[in-house]
Amino acid sequence: MNDKTLTVFAPASTGNLSVGFDALGLALAPMDGTLLGDIVELKPGNGKDWLLEVSGPFAHALPEDPEQNIVLTCCRRFQEEVKGADTHVMPLEVRLNKRLPVGSGLGSSAASVVAALVGLNQYFDRPLNRHKLLALMAEMEGSISGGVHLDNIAPSLMGGLRLCVPGSSTQYSLPWPGTWRIVVAWPGTQLNTREARSVVPDSIPRETAVAQAARFARFIHELHSGDATHAAECLVDEIAEPYRAGLLAGFAEAREALLEMGVLAVGISGSGPTLFAIVDDQRLAERTLTWLRVNYLQNEQGFVHVCRADLEGARVVGRGKVMQA
Repeated sequence: MNDKTLTVFAPASTGNLSVGFDALGLALAPMDGTLLGDIVELKPGNGKDWLLEVSGPFAHALPEDPEQNIVLTCCRRFQEEVKGADTHVMPLEVRLNKRLPVGSGLGSSAASVVAALVGLNQYFDRPLNRHKLLALMAEMEGSISGGVHLDNIAPSLMGGLRLCVPGSSTQYSLPWPGTWRIVVAWPGTQLNTREARSVVPDSIPRETAVAQAARFARFIHELHSGDATHAAECLVDEIAEPYRAGLLAGFAEAREALLEMGVLAVGISGSGPTLFAIVDDQRLAERTLTWLRVNYLQNEQGFVHVCRADLEGARVVGRGKVMQA
């Protein structure tokens, strides 16, 4: 009987980055070393059924019934997926350390899905290749958000900035300017992804679509050209932000104040309510953090982090064997 233990960390991520609605995502790593993401630990169970234990600062926001937890859903779906692959999957004891707030716009559900499925695939000697694993993650995330979107899944899994093709498991790595820092501020409130999507219209004017497409294309070009200044000019959202901004208390005021301070760009992280600001100066990053902490947070649960791009993505942070009594 397998007696090993395995612990996997999956980082938080910010989706859209204003210019890339449903198509861009960046993995986040706080500069102070904080593990901003979810952790899943796997160990031998009773051999009869999956057991899930949830802990962490945001465990209280998850359903009390384990069967409604996406991690347990991932376990059962993984077991079903690898049938016939000459892999015997014994039910395990699973521990989720929920370190990301739910409904925050920081890829909370994606981090849980990625940590769980990376851990399971590693634990059972990788029966799924990268393509199949990514497709399974997209399916699990889609069951929560209401559609297949990789803009949180792909960066949390593989790190860095990812260009994701909506509705598929195709994604590409993009360069991220080394001088850029991204300051993220979660006010301490929740915004349901489905609700945030519902306020975005099904169609937009042709001139808006053309302008946004051109801005997106230019952003990709400037990144590959190494022109961070002009790339930052492209970080504008004319598709979702005009409709979602009203759902975020204090967002409009924060955006105006931060741009006046000299930040390169301000936008909504994913569906919100987290706000992000791009800066290329550490002192300005610290001033931005202070301003957001004082003016944007709404309760003691809220937080602000100055982040770099997490280039590693999901990774094993612990291995071992169960100690015998």
